[in-house]
Amino acid sequence: MRTDELAEELADFWFSAVAATHWEGRLQLLNEIHAQLRADMETQSEYDVLSPRFVAALIDRLGVPPVENDAQAQIYASSANERHADAAKAWIRRADAVAAELAAGFVREDRRRFARRMVDAFSEIWVQGRPGPCRLVDISAGGARVVVREPAPSPGTQVRLAVPDLGVKDALVVFRNSVGIGVRFLDEPAAA
Repeated sequence: MRTDELAEELADFWFSAVAATHWEGRLQLLNEIHAQLRADMETQSEYDVLSPRFVAALIDRLGVPPVENDAQAQIYASSANERHADAAKAWIRRADAVAAELAAGFVREDRRRFARRMVDAFSEIWVQGRPGPCRLVDISAGGARVVVREPAPSPGTQVRLAVPDLGVKDALVVFRNSVGIGVRFLDEPAAA
């Protein structure tokens, strides 16, 4: 069976269960479905192709509602459909802007040592030696922001992250929120 057909068949099968709950419940259910899919697929590369297409098909069946919370953004970010991923990125940027506004009274200066570059790239992360798919949101010379499937690793956890043009980097999780994680590369260069 072709991957697109399998993604559509899975979306048809799981739609009623996914539609019957809120976004947080949908995220939890999808994480369970993805864990089973990963176990059932013959290769990781087959899973990496099927998973985002399955998510895209489910979102389409839900009517592509606008992103209104972090759990929904995390689901949209794992979709193969660029419109879904763009909606997730817009939510993340909006959430970052609101957080920056709220923090403005508490932070006197931008403490970032390295300029960030927004990216939108599927990648791979290893947590405790186990690989899993992820999506890079932004990257700098010192670290990256990453959308991961639950359970997201806790701050202080050492991970490995595949970074386009840089290879696999050892990193340390420095924050976790409902959208993803932030990591600091362990071989972080000196600030310019």
